[in-house]
Amino acid sequence: MKDTMATVTEALRSAGIEYCENLDLSTHTYLRTGGRARLVAYPRSTEDVVAIFAMIAHSGLPYKVIGNTSNLLFEDGQDYTFLISIMKMDAVSHDPQSGVFAAQAGVMMPELARQALYASTSGFEGLEGIPGTVAGGLFMNAGAYGYELKDVLTHAELVHPDGSIEQFTTQQLALAHRTSVLRQEKAGSIVTRLFFKGKPGDRDKIFSRMELYHAKRHKYQDFMYPNLGSIFSGSPYRVLGRRDNIYRIRSAIYFLFRYKLKVFHKESPINRRWLNNLAMARFPVLRYEIQPFSDKTLNCLVNRGQGTDAMIKFIRDLEHMAQGEIPLENEIVEPF
Repeated sequence: MKDTMATVTEALRSAGIEYCENLDLSTHTYLRTGGRARLVAYPRSTEDVVAIFAMIAHSGLPYKVIGNTSNLLFEDGQDYTFLISIMKMDAVSHDPQSGVFAAQAGVMMPELARQALYASTSGFEGLEGIPGTVAGGLFMNAGAYGYELKDVLTHAELVHPDGSIEQFTTQQLALAHRTSVLRQEKAGSIVTRLFFKGKPGDRDKIFSRMELYHAKRHKYQDFMYPNLGSIFSGSPYRVLGRRDNIYRIRSAIYFLFRYKLKVFHKESPINRRWLNNLAMARFPVLRYEIQPFSDKTLNCLVNRGQGTDAMIKFIRDLEHMAQGEIPLENEIVEPF
C-alpha cells in the first residue's frame, strides 16, 4: 500500500493536481470528527477528475468522493485511504440569453441560490440555507420548503470510473425524494458540472422568500455546535408518538397550542427543549452521558465532544425505534 500511495502521489504531482497527505479530518470535516485521510486530492476541472480516475485504475487505490461533508460522519481514530474533494471545483456562471446557470460540482447550494437572486430567477430559494455542494445535493435530490434540486436542474456532466464523460438529463438521473441514480448503479461516478434553469421572477419577492427560509432554518437547526443537520428525512417526534401514547398526547397538545392556536406563542430557537426532555423521560434509551442531539430538535446530531462511538449509538438507537419509517439522511463513513 505504501508504494501504491507513493505512485499516486507522484502522479498527482506530475499532473499538477493539488493534494494533501495525512490530513487530520477532525479539523476539516463539517462535524469536526474523523481520524486521518492518508491522501486527499483536489481536482479543479473535469480533466483533473479524468486523470485521477486513470491513476485509480492503474493503482487500484480505494477512494471516496467528498464535498462539504455536511452529511458525512467520519469515525474517530480511523484511517481513510484516498479522498477526492470537489471543493476546489467552485466556478459558477450565468448566461443571461438562455437563462442557464452552469455550476461546477463544488459550488455551494446557497451560492447558487444567491446567483439566481442576482439574476432575478426564481426556483432556487429553498436551497439558500442547505450547507452542501450542488453535486452533493444532486446525489440526494436536496431541497427544503417545497423546493427540490430536480425542479431547476436541466442536466449534469458525470465522469465514470473508466474515464468516460457522459451527460445525464434530469429524467436519466431518476431524481426522487432524497435519492437519485447516483446512490444506485452510478455510485462510483463523479459529478463534475451541473446546469440549471429557473423562471424569471421579482427580485424583491425572491429575496423575501430567501430571508424567510433563512430565519426558519435558524429555528430548528443548531448553529452553535458542529452538526450534520437533519439526521432523518422525516420527524422522529411522530415516530415516538406512535410508540408511546402519553408522549403522543402531550406532544399533540404542544403542537396544537404552539403552532395551530398559537396560544402563549413565544418565538424561541429552543422551544422544543421540554419536548426533548419528555422524550428522554418516556424513552430511557435516549438518555446519554453527553446529550448527542440539539436542544432545538431531536433530529439534529451535534458534536459536544462525546466522540463518534456515542454519536453512532444515538443514530442506531433512533433507527431501531423508527423501524424504517423514516430514512436516514446522514452517512456513517466506514474506514477503508
